[in-house]
Amino acid sequence: MSDVSQSLIQCALLVSETAADIARQCRSNTKLLSLLVQEKSGDDANRGRFAHDFKTLADVLVQRVVAKRIGRQFTELANNVFGEENDKIQNNCGNDVTIKIGDSMDETFQCLLEALDDDMESARSLAVAAHKKYTLAQLNVKTLPPEKECLNLKEIGVWIDPIDSTNEYIVGTACTENEYGICSKGLQCVTINIGMFDKKTGRPVAGVINQPFHELLSNGKWSGHCYWAICSEQYKLNSLPTNIKENTPKVVLTSSNEEEAVTKILQQSGYTVVTASGAGYKLLCTALGLVSGYVLTKNTTFLWDTCAAHAMLLSLGGDVCHCVCPASLKSLSYGPKIQSSNQTYCNSRGIIASHEIEIIQRIHTLLNG
Repeated sequence: MSDVSQSLIQCALLVSETAADIARQCRSNTKLLSLLVQEKSGDDANRGRFAHDFKTLADVLVQRVVAKRIGRQFTELANNVFGEENDKIQNNCGNDVTIKIGDSMDETFQCLLEALDDDMESARSLAVAAHKKYTLAQLNVKTLPPEKECLNLKEIGVWIDPIDSTNEYIVGTACTENEYGICSKGLQCVTINIGMFDKKTGRPVAGVINQPFHELLSNGKWSGHCYWAICSEQYKLNSLPTNIKENTPKVVLTSSNEEEAVTKILQQSGYTVVTASGAGYKLLCTALGLVSGYVLTKNTTFLWDTCAAHAMLLSLGGDVCHCVCPASLKSLSYGPKIQSSNQTYCNSRGIIASHEIEIIQRIHTLLNG
């Protein structure tokens, strides 16, 4: 047993801000973004949701930065950090480039130079961003994790969703919050998700979510916000609001392409149904108590989408369960990435998420009764 979980959460928090900085830099550089937005193909594409599924250099670079930083600081985890994206991106010459984070900034620069067709300025700025380190004092987070916590790192796996809601990231617009404090679309829906799970039990044990585009400042720049949670056997701790269950409106979040019949059932049962982009964002809104729950009946989320927020909801006494599952209510379970096909890690029976088990049970009965 290693007395390092606080350090692991710290590491995840800090590297999430490095990742957020990369996301903001790539998004602010129109030339850079347009050069390296490409459509996913084959098993990598999420055809259940999108007719065209895209990834950017930012997706791949963020994933590699997070995996490198965690694996370097915690060698037990070096081969147990998994992500949505593969490590390759095609440059404009048609060559596949494997994105690697070197031990030195210059090594990373040389790799990015090839990916960016010898654009030295862009490659240099991204290499600097990839190696930038933050302090806890620089983070926009409500509270910091405790000084001491225990996790057995040999039993831990990590799922990364480098940039959730990539389509909103590519479009790059800002959105005004609705009356519930939720953005239906836009850059605010983009999240970076780092979830930790127990490889033996499949249960999430900790999670970090970073919103790189949390607030648009008066100078035209974006500031981010970080959230964390621990839900080990000994502790249930988080940086979330403390009065969630007292003030939660009877609102359920769904995707814009959810079945009309599902929306009708929820509305007839007294719920207001609101739509928003990004599974990670909808789960975060649920964890923040902006809504009672999140419902998805389709097979369009994956383990990397849900692991971090699942840990947050568990720390609140809630859960994330399979939705289309008439026989019984079952929590999502997590395991390591052992096959290349992303479809293997799909939450194929949809999800119901809430900070209250009773709400999950009620909605599950409504939709499966």
